[in-house]
Amino acid sequence: MPKLPYDLATLTQCQIDQDRRLELIAQAQMVEQSRLTNLEASANYQRDRAWTSWLTPNPIGILQNLFGGGDRQRAELQIRATTTQAEASRLNLLETEIRSEERRQAITNQIQADLDQLAQLETDLTAEQKRLQLFEIYFQRGQGSPAEYLNIQNRLAQLTTEKEQLTTKIDAICENTDTEQKH
Repeated sequence: MPKLPYDLATLTQCQIDQDRRLELIAQAQMVEQSRLTNLEASANYQRDRAWTSWLTPNPIGILQNLFGGGDRQRAELQIRATTTQAEASRLNLLETEIRSEERRQAITNQIQADLDQLAQLETDLTAEQKRLQLFEIYFQRGQGSPAEYLNIQNRLAQLTTEKEQLTTKIDAICENTDTEQKH
């Protein structure tokens, strides 16, 4: 297969830089990270303040704290609820990281498939050009038919068009990024 003038890593990075879904995932990660930080700070504050539930002049409140159902128990439940929310937030962060990596892999796979297809088109185009040259020699000697000749030329034109379209698509990946960076 011929060497192509495209670098998979560069094309992938250009596509990733332009990908709206990855941008949205990154924003979701920032929001979730902020939420996690706030929840952890809240849980720490609640733990630090938990001892104050024992400071009550009410003897019934002291008994409730000792045997359950008082301010101490409510504070512990609140700490557990906040800690549970923080754990859920950590899971959400992990999920967004996984979605981001899956999206990056899908972009890489698509670009690799396009580059593989372009390389195959190059090979097919070269083979078809050689076939046409050979056929022209045979045709000049009276062998072959005009219909066969037209079929080879049509196939060559079709491959050329496919190659040009794919090349344009691949070229546009980084051109869009270059244009955005210049403005």
